[in-house]
Amino acid sequence: MEHITSMTLLFSLFFLLFAATFFKALTLKRKKDSLLRQLVEKNSSFEQIKDQLKNLQEHYDRAKTFQSSLAAAELAAQLQKPRHSTTASPAGGLTPEKYRLVHTLTQKNMSIDEISSFLAISSHEAQQLVTLSKLAQ
Repeated sequence: MEHITSMTLLFSLFFLLFAATFFKALTLKRKKDSLLRQLVEKNSSFEQIKDQLKNLQEHYDRAKTFQSSLAAAELAAQLQKPRHSTTASPAGGLTPEKYRLVHTLTQKNMSIDEISSFLAISSHEAQQLVTLSKLAQ
C-alpha cells in the first residue's frame, strides 16, 4: 500500500509538473505571438515613416533646386541691367558693381570656380575679387 501511495504521489507530482510546464509554454507562446504582432506593426509604421521621409526629401530637393535656379536668374538679371544704371562710382563711396556681385555670390556659398565661371573671368581674378569684396565690407 505504501508503494501505491508513493506511486500516486509521484504521479501527482509528475502531473503537476507537466501541467505547470504546459501552461508556461502556452503563456510563452501567447507572449511570443503578441511580440511578433507588435514587431509587424512597428515595421509597418517604420515603412510608412520611411516613405514620408523620402517624399519630404524629394520635396526639399525640388525646393532647393528651385531656389538655386531663382538665385542664378536674379544674378543673371542683375548682370543684364545697363551698366550706367547699376554701376556706382568708387569715388562716390559706394561699392563697385563687380564687388557687390562677387559678395552676393560668396554669400550664396558659391566657390571661387563657380564664381569665375558665372562671371566669365579667370579663377585668379575671381579669388582677387572675393578678397577685395571682403575688404570692402
